[in-house]
Amino acid sequence: MKTLKLEISNKIYDKILWLLQQFNSEDVKVIEENHIEKEYLSKELEKIDNGTSQFISIEELDKVMEERISKYENKNP
Repeated sequence: MKTLKLEISNKIYDKILWLLQQFNSEDVKVIEENHIEKEYLSKELEKIDNGTSQFISIEELDKVMEERISKYENKNP
C-alpha cells in the first residue's frame, strides 16, 4: 500500500471521510495524524522502558544546537 497525506478544509472534511469509507478497508485505510504521532511516542517510551534509549545532558544539547545554528546562520536562501 502507499500512503497519501492530504490537507482538507473543515467544510469538506466529513464528505471526504464519507467517500473514503465507501471503499473496502483492505483497499483504503484512514489513518489519523495523531495515530502516527502516538505510534512514534509509544516506540520512544518503549526504548526508555527497556533501557535502549540514548540520552544527552543539557550541556551536550547546547553544544549540538550551537554547532547547527552556526552551520546554517550564514547561508543565504
